[in-house]
Amino acid sequence: MNGQLIALFPPLSITLKDGRPARLRLLAPGDGEALAAFFLGVPRHDIRFYAPYPLDREHAERDAAAAHDPGTIMVVLEMPDGGIGGLASCWKADTAMGTFGLVVAGAYQECGAGRALMTRLLEVATAAGPPRMELTVQCANTRAVALYTSLGFTVVREQTLTRDPAAGFADEAELAMEREMG
Repeated sequence: MNGQLIALFPPLSITLKDGRPARLRLLAPGDGEALAAFFLGVPRHDIRFYAPYPLDREHAERDAAAAHDPGTIMVVLEMPDGGIGGLASCWKADTAMGTFGLVVAGAYQECGAGRALMTRLLEVATAAGPPRMELTVQCANTRAVALYTSLGFTVVREQTLTRDPAAGFADEAELAMEREMG
């Protein structure tokens, strides 16, 4: 990501549906430690919904280091204490089809944080990203399916997410979804 995107999309102060203040901003290279703390705080039972992306320190540091990479767009939900409560990402933003990811801490679910992150990411991606975006979501994650559908994503196929048995999660049905960005 370059300085032009930062200038076009400065931090945006928001109020969540439950009244808590937050900011939406582009991920910065110095966010590795805060992002790692966020990833490590995701409860084990929620990890299954973020497969296959590992939520660990190594990937947090890698994401922060790539914050200004033109092929990556990442928006964080920053709380007043400086902690991160959510992350929305678009990888391969400099290609014809970007891949989207969203993770929101349990404490910020059901208060509009996911929609706010997605909306901001879609704004940035529309200005500087791919003409199409894709994602996968487990069918059991009904709230995420409803959110993505409400934001214009459509199901292109149903498939099975095959997992390594060592991860401790069973294979499950998932939807592949896409959205035009124009």
